[in-house]
Amino acid sequence: MFSEFFQLLPIPKDYLQGSYDLHLVILSYMVALCASYIALDLTGRLRDISNTPSSNLLWLLGGSVAMGSGIWAMHFIGMLSFTIPGISLRYDLFWTGLSLVVAIVASCFALYLLQSTIIRIEHYIAGGIILGLAIASMHYTGMEAMLISLNFRYLPSLFFLSILIAIVASEAALWLALKSNQVVLRLRNRIKFISAAIMGVAICGMHYTGMAASIFTSLCVPSAITSSIDKALDPTYLSIGVASVTFAILGIAFLASSYKEALNHQQLEKARQLGMAEISASVLHNVGNVLNSVNVSANSVAEKVSFSKLDGLEKLSALFNENKPNLAEFIQSARGAKALDFLNMLAQYWREEQSLVAKEMVRLDKNLALIREIISTQQELSKIASFEQIISINELLDEALLITGISLKREIKLEKHYGKISPLQIDKIKLLQVLVNLLQNARDAVLVSSKQDKMIVITSATVNAYKVRIEISDNGIGILPKDLTKIFSYGFTTKKLGHGFGLHTSALAINALGGEIHVESAGVEKGATFILDIPFHHIKSK
Repeated sequence: MFSEFFQLLPIPKDYLQGSYDLHLVILSYMVALCASYIALDLTGRLRDISNTPSSNLLWLLGGSVAMGSGIWAMHFIGMLSFTIPGISLRYDLFWTGLSLVVAIVASCFALYLLQSTIIRIEHYIAGGIILGLAIASMHYTGMEAMLISLNFRYLPSLFFLSILIAIVASEAALWLALKSNQVVLRLRNRIKFISAAIMGVAICGMHYTGMAASIFTSLCVPSAITSSIDKALDPTYLSIGVASVTFAILGIAFLASSYKEALNHQQLEKARQLGMAEISASVLHNVGNVLNSVNVSANSVAEKVSFSKLDGLEKLSALFNENKPNLAEFIQSARGAKALDFLNMLAQYWREEQSLVAKEMVRLDKNLALIREIISTQQELSKIASFEQIISINELLDEALLITGISLKREIKLEKHYGKISPLQIDKIKLLQVLVNLLQNARDAVLVSSKQDKMIVITSATVNAYKVRIEISDNGIGILPKDLTKIFSYGFTTKKLGHGFGLHTSALAINALGGEIHVESAGVEKGATFILDIPFHHIKSK
């Protein structure tokens, strides 16, 4: 059985050697490059957290056809580039079609694996192995489609090497697909192109290693087949035709993906404007709250001043002036003793009044400083353009708390568990708007909850050398299990007066930063936790 498939005996002396058309080899690599780029691009669309289940299914099916046909076309053109002098090659339609189906199914499996928000390492490794075996199966199924005047067997060493290359290439493809969508938006296309170039080399390497494993020997060709071989299509024209159709399919997929990306950018820009408007509204609201405290302090001081015992001091002064000629005798008299007691009482009263006024003035100064800080933060944000800058995550969290006014809410207990995080380089405005939106949602969730002990917990930590995590938890009204999968969808909201825009655009913003966002909740009245994973861009020391 194995002797019919593998070349176990020494290579026969009459084995046939073929050659490759360099132009078609280059064309096959270009197809692999484009298919790899589209696969990486579609991974981003599938991992778009704002997708609905129906749109996710459409992206999965369409992406599988585009990616599968691209990989299959590379292999088919690669086989068409191979020629043996004096022999024309033909391909059985059934086996050729079956190899295409295998490619599409393998692509569907890969994209289905990559659409998950969190991929465990064992699933990642198993997925690469299964995808590699599927791609190898596609190649060798396509080889079975060759109806030629040849017999061929495979060299075991190169055969298994080609499968190993397919598995390693698949593992690399899965890793590159994930990483190319976890970088900032401005670097994403550059990383995708470099990754696609590497994946294209790996795919072609697997194919041409598999072809090198084939040992061809002659068979007698029936006259019927010989006459049909004479009428076979020119491999060059057939390759160009296959490549043209493939490029058309990949082009459609690319246009659809680009259109979705453009919509995301448009919504992100709207979100930026809406976020700035909401921040401004929050600033005005918080300034108004602080001004109420300023007004209370000012009224308290005014009340004390207006009811001050200054008139008593005036009467005491008039009494002393009246008895100025015999002041010593007056002081020693009973009336003079009462005047001194009254003077001591006035001193005690003014001492208490001074202490109270001093406290109110300190409170007034603190509130005025808070107003200046809130307005200063707003003015700073209005001046910042959309670019990356060096920030402190913990300081940015404090700014978001200041803007949302959570620290001013006495009925909300706030806990901050800040880890030691080095400064990082990121788009401050995008991240701040996300934090403000999540904190506002947490504030609203606890305020409408029936619980008495309303609490918000903020945690920040460095996960590893490349990732920072922020968790915002509350013990508010929680989220229904059925709503967890659509909480980031456009237009979906659990608030009575919500617009369904905040969380959707927060997801888009985090994606543009190269990060990820997901939510956890045990159910109604059990609170919720929003988790942000942000890429850590190291700052090079000068």
